[in-house]
Order: sequence, then structure tokens, then C-alpha cells
Amino acid sequence: MAKQSRRTGDATVRVVFSATGDITINDLTPLRPNGQVQHAAADADRQIAASVRELANTVADVRADRPGLDLLGLLDRASQLPGELHVLSSGISTVAPVDLRIIDWNTNVQSVIDSVARQGHLPNLAGRHVTFHGLGVAAGSQPGLPPFARQLVEQLWVGICQRAGAASCTVAHDMPSAAAPVATMPVPVVPVPDAVTEEGCPVWASLTDVLRFAPDSALLSADADDALRPIVQAATRCSVQSIDVTGHIADTGDGDDHNDLAGRRARAVADRLLALGLRRDQIGSVTGKGASEPVVPNIVDGVFVETAAQQNRRVELTFFHRGGR
Repeated sequence: MAKQSRRTGDATVRVVFSATGDITINDLTPLRPNGQVQHAAADADRQIAASVRELANTVADVRADRPGLDLLGLLDRASQLPGELHVLSSGISTVAPVDLRIIDWNTNVQSVIDSVARQGHLPNLAGRHVTFHGLGVAAGSQPGLPPFARQLVEQLWVGICQRAGAASCTVAHDMPSAAAPVATMPVPVVPVPDAVTEEGCPVWASLTDVLRFAPDSALLSADADDALRPIVQAATRCSVQSIDVTGHIADTGDGDDHNDLAGRRARAVADRLLALGLRRDQIGSVTGKGASEPVVPNIVDGVFVETAAQQNRRVELTFFHRGGR
């Protein structure tokens, strides 16, 4: 935008961080000392780079002015301003009518969108181009969302965006590797279940407490069969087509997966499911994610927290059924 500017104000960016707070305005247009647009390429690039850094600092420094996460209210406020919308949010809303503490993870997303529309809470996004960044990415005390829950959050906000009349609604999976910002005011925690079923059949399960992996170990606990045998039985009863097995490790601070420890944990579970009677063709992908998707941060202020690390040493199962998940 800044490089294409032809006059002052052509590259105006407005930062909106709450439904009621101040709006910060940054003009990225490169200017000469006389106030005219800078056309010298090298000078313009330097000014633009400096302006973008200033904008990044502005975004990093914004703070909520009230408890909770009200993304719907934020969208409504932003919809009253001109330009394309880039929404940086986890989408894990805790304010009615989109309160994910109340909305069940098995709820039909379309019914939630219908309810928001009936109550007259849809923002006016007619003709706008909206891009969401970071949907489903949790931080702080909020437990990380499993794949099915992240997908639900994405479907929810894209659906609301589309119902609100936007010209386009896009989810960008481009969050930086740095830790997500953590709220400085109270935000209620949205519970994340250890397992999700649909009509009595498994959809997703996190095998954390039942497997209890020791640090640096992929060895299953002695009573692991008590948790894995019902999964084999459900796979037969529910005509499960395949099960994806994903391993995770705790964050050790060195960025190392320690000889694919996450993958070895996943393979240990997959092998045991086969030994208990699961058909080989029912095993889907068996992969390790390392420490990239923690349930909760287990390094806090530079200190390793073992109780949190225990939650991150886990294997997750995603079930695929004939005709859908």
C-alpha cells in the first residue's frame, strides 16, 4: 500500500483493538521534507521499513480495555472504518452471543451463526475483504485447541463473516513463530475436552492422563491397554475408516524433538492398537508434531513447569468415518 501511495493518506492503517477503545492511525506513505510523496526508491524503502516497524510496535503494545474476548464486537467496530480488514485473534470468544464456554464443541456451527443473525448481532461487512490471522491459536492459561476445535473456530468466524455480506473471508495460516500475545486483563478459560464423540462414536481423543509418558520416553504405561482397547472396539462398532495418530512432546526450550520423540510416541500407540486388534488399513497417518502445539505453555518466565509438561506429553487420535468425520 505504501509503495503505491500517490498522496498523503493513501497508506493509512487503523488499529482497532476493542469494541470501545481508542483507534490508532498510522500513515505509511513515504514523504519528502516538503510533505510531498517520496518517489526516490531507496529513500522511500527506508521510510516504509521504519513506518512498518512503528506499526508492528503499535500492534504489539495494544492492551485490552475490558475483560474477556469479544471478537464480534471488535468486528462491528472495525466494520465502521474504511478499507480491507485484517483480524488478528484466536477467535476463542468468551462474550455472548459467541461464548465458546457455552457453545458445545459438538454444536452445529451453522446453528450458532443463525442465532447470531436472529439476534441482530451481525456486523455490516458488505463488500469488505476480511482476512483472519491466528484463529484457534491459544496462549497463556487457555489450553491449546486440538485440530477439530481449531477447524470449528475457523468455520464459525468465516461463516459469520460470510453471513455479514463480506466480499471475501479468508483464513491465513501465517502466525509468527514468536509466542502469541497474552491478555493483561482477565479472560475466562474455555474448557477443551479430552475426547469428543458424535452419536456415541469417537471423533477426537487426547491420550494424556491415561498414557502418562515419562520425560524423554515413548514407553507406554502398564495400564495403557485399558485406554486403548475401547478405541479398537469403537473402531469396529462405529465403522471407523481410519485413525490419524499424532504425537507431542513438552517444550524443553531447545527446539529439539530429541530423535523424533513425538513420532516415536505416536508409533508406540499405533503399534499397540494393531496388537489389540485394529486392522492395519484403519491406521492413517502416524506423525509427530514435536512441541509445536502445546496444550499449555510449560516454560513460564524461563522456568520449566513439570505439571504443565505432563499435559503436553501426549498422543492425539483423530477418527475418520465413512461419509465424513
